[in-house]
Amino acid sequence: MFRHGVFLAPATAILGATLLLAPIAVAQQVESAEHAETVASFNLPIPRADDQRSKHPLYPAMQLAERVRESIAENVHDYTCTIVRRERVAGKLGKHEFINAKIRYGQGEAVSPFSVYLRFLKPASVEGREALFVDGQHGGKVFVRRGGQRMAYVSSYIKPDSRLAMRENRYPITEVGFERLTDRLIEVIENDMLYDECEVTFYKGAKVNGRSCTRVEVVHPIERDHFEFHRAMVFVDDEYLLPVGYASFYWPREPGGKPRLLEEYIYTDVELNVGLTDADFDRDNPKYGFTRKRDAVN
Repeated sequence: MFRHGVFLAPATAILGATLLLAPIAVAQQVESAEHAETVASFNLPIPRADDQRSKHPLYPAMQLAERVRESIAENVHDYTCTIVRRERVAGKLGKHEFINAKIRYGQGEAVSPFSVYLRFLKPASVEGREALFVDGQHGGKVFVRRGGQRMAYVSSYIKPDSRLAMRENRYPITEVGFERLTDRLIEVIENDMLYDECEVTFYKGAKVNGRSCTRVEVVHPIERDHFEFHRAMVFVDDEYLLPVGYASFYWPREPGGKPRLLEEYIYTDVELNVGLTDADFDRDNPKYGFTRKRDAVN
């Protein structure tokens, strides 16, 4: 079992002023690989038979992802962290956002509903925004405080996958966290394993804020309809088996151009199994800034 404790230092220690650099800046800052091993590469976009699964260059990545998923299910009940993210939504690449998060899966022997509380720290356009979701409550809706610089205290319930909720997000709040990220990685790997034309490299000795990680990089050299990205990388903490960093890029617009960032996420200030309670996911928590009037929702 994982012990309670902080295992990553503050986000500012990783990123600092690098946010004004190129889209790949975060990934460059957090990794320093000492050894790379190319698993294999193929160059034929032909669907693969099931009996060839173990020979696919992505097979070791799938094995690692499945180990990560099992470890999270067995060892992680809840955690707090800071999420640093940057996403391309509706074709537009947004700014880096810093978000304090509380996430709960279970509590000891008692199973708790999946619960998420988010508070946005910056940039100014979203500062003070809060979002609260508890699976099975409030008709499956997320309670959101607008934040930002206009009508900051307006709070309301909205569907997590509604047009309003997704206007500035690639994924709904129900997809936040290590478990959901790992599930998405497994889904993408399973799809990509149906085809060749894939290059996979494992980098040993990569670092995320001084902690040893394995960086897995996947490249699809040629744009195909069945691939979601040109290049993707994931950083897995070697000790805790958690995906503490992820970034993916689309193909360049023109030959020789730079890949276009689709999304990147870095998890910092991670503290595991802190014993989050129902109060941490209660809209009336006095530490939160949600509208207090019950008739102001829905």
